[in-house]
Amino acid sequence: MQTSHTMGIWEANGENNSLMFEAVFFDMDGLFLDSEPVWHLSQTEMMNSLGYDWQDSDQLHCLGGPLSRVADYMSERLGGGESQESLLEMIVTDMTLRLSKKPPFMPGALELSTSLKAAGIRHSLVSASPRVLVDAVLKGFPDHNFEFSVAAGDIERTKPFPDPYLHAAKLAGVDIERCLIFEDSLTGIEAALASGAFVVAVPHYIHVEPAPRLRVIETLHEITLDELKILYHQNVASLSGS
Repeated sequence: MQTSHTMGIWEANGENNSLMFEAVFFDMDGLFLDSEPVWHLSQTEMMNSLGYDWQDSDQLHCLGGPLSRVADYMSERLGGGESQESLLEMIVTDMTLRLSKKPPFMPGALELSTSLKAAGIRHSLVSASPRVLVDAVLKGFPDHNFEFSVAAGDIERTKPFPDPYLHAAKLAGVDIERCLIFEDSLTGIEAALASGAFVVAVPHYIHVEPAPRLRVIETLHEITLDELKILYHQNVASLSGS
């Protein structure tokens, strides 16, 4: 469901909606969805079948996508024996099948989404994966609380450009500077910060240093509704320069 009006952000607790983020946007792979091991298995099996010994270092290089860059990297490792287009098709076909089953979630993801819904805080999924993969995940997770989803291909440029998050804010009819974004990869964090939103990073395979508009946590379990209010006030303070 997509709407352009601004719903009551904090009406469930009877508080003023000016005291909370207008919307929350979640990255999908490695942030809301514990899909990085699935990607690793898929890419390892695919590249091994093509004669290349896929290593953890290869997987780390490809972390955060976009898939076009992943396919380019794979084609280079194969010496050009497979085109970027054919590799991209192979990845998408295999991952669509894997993710259409019940998806694995990151610790705290479902609990946070449930809390946001109960509090009337709008939240959506913003991914660098193509639409077919995002839809496969949502099909395997039909009782999700996301207002809408944004996928690569919905707009011309995907992450690391801020366009997906700017598009999400436009769909929701909100000010991106009054929004919160959760990301896990350097590519995604770059996109999120460039959008102008307040960002919370939950890195797993990389090191991320905190910054004025970037909070770093270990798991989504750390984010409660009270913590969201604290982050919102930090956001307001940083926007005002105080």
